[in-house]
Amino acid sequence: MSRPGRPPVPGLRITSEKRSRRLAVPRGQPTAGSGRPGVAALPCGQAVERYLAEVTARLPGPAKAHTGIVAELRSGLHDATDSHQSAGLPPAQAVQAAIHEFGDPGLVADGFLPEIAASHARRVATVLLVTGPLVGLLWLATAVASHPAIRIATLWQWTTLPADLGAGIQLVAVAVAVTAAAGAAGIAVTGRLTRWLPARPRRAPLAAAIAGFGAVGADGLGLLLLAAELAAAPGRLSPLPAAAAAAASVARLLIAKRAAYRCLAMRASLARQ
Repeated sequence: MSRPGRPPVPGLRITSEKRSRRLAVPRGQPTAGSGRPGVAALPCGQAVERYLAEVTARLPGPAKAHTGIVAELRSGLHDATDSHQSAGLPPAQAVQAAIHEFGDPGLVADGFLPEIAASHARRVATVLLVTGPLVGLLWLATAVASHPAIRIATLWQWTTLPADLGAGIQLVAVAVAVTAAAGAAGIAVTGRLTRWLPARPRRAPLAAAIAGFGAVGADGLGLLLLAAELAAAPGRLSPLPAAAAAAASVARLLIAKRAAYRCLAMRASLARQ
């Protein structure tokens, strides 16, 4: 079974029932790799797990994000081993035949890169779209508490604000719009639209990276405006809302920056395929 955006992995055959049994072999039973020059003899289960470790070591991102992929590969190896045993091979040779059928761990890992990139891009876009309004509300609370004369009903006509502060807020609005548009695009191209859109695995990481840098710009501008206000009129700011907004923006900025660079790295990896 292969997912959209990922070419089939050689030898991967998944049955309808996911199996959780292990290929552990009791002491004294045949081992995988026996009789092959330069290959250490391993129990069958250890041979499978070593192969899976070699694949996952080449996958980008945290190990916990690869749980489903490892389970899929393990199940496929079990099925391939069963098939070879049914053909008459002993357990040790059946495991080695299954591993050989799957192929080089690096090539197998490359086959999963589009899926991992799309999943990561969708997760980044979702986090940015969810946290954006929350951070924005904190900044709005700071503005209202620090400038009581602001008319909430007409946010685009904040005539009571200094000209430079108003221009800064407009720049923040542009960065927020870029983040929202790119984040929505990142979610769209990793959802049901993939059924109709041509397969372009690099599109989702690019959209998520743009959303991430947009968030960095929005939060960075917000912090700069806060610093300007502190320098010009520190007594005018409401301390608690300002501190909460600043802390939230710093955290989001750091997360967005790291996520954006990771998305670009994944996109570069896809370009080398």
